Amino acid sequence: MIFFNQISKRKQKLRLNLKDKLSRMRESDIAVSNSIINDKLINSLNKRISILCYYPLLSEPDIKPSIEQWLEKNYIISLPRIEDGNFHCYKINNLSKDNLIKSSFGVWEPNPNSCELISSDSIDTILVPGLGFTQNGERLGRGGGYYDKFLATCKSRTKLIGICFKEQIIHNLPREKHDHLVTNIVTA
Repeated sequence: MIFFNQISKRKQKLRLNLKDKLSRMRESDIAVSNSIINDKLINSLNKRISILCYYPLLSEPDIKPSIEQWLEKNYIISLPRIEDGNFHCYKINNLSKDNLIKSSFGVWEPNPNSCELISSDSIDTILVPGLGFTQNGERLGRGGGYYDKFLATCKSRTKLIGICFKEQIIHNLPREKHDHLVTNIVTA
């Protein structure tokens, strides 16, 4: 039990440090990084596939330009929605506020009345946000465990791509059994 508490404390300290780092980023640097990240995403995911994306928080890389371009090319794009503590994927047709509603966490999520629930089995690639990543693919989330629980249910051939600013790359990260590695990291 002590080991678990030590890992949790280390993770919490890292979260605070990374949030502080993100809050000190200049808007001009964020804009340049967002542009580079979107270019990398569009160039690397250039065949029609099913992608689970995320709607970015203010402190996360803004991947909306990639989502919009993929939607124009008829990719199958879905966003996560937390319902009763569970992670669900909904196919979206656009990013309009008619298709999205703000959750109790303040996150834009698909509206279940206008978006189609899809199975995680139909997803080829998942873009995974996080507060921090190591070069080995270890990820530090925000602490809710939603992504790790969901990733445990995905098929093993699903490609997991961590998305972050270069300021979020860290050397090492305390890891627990339930923590999932990402396959690749896209950063700038």
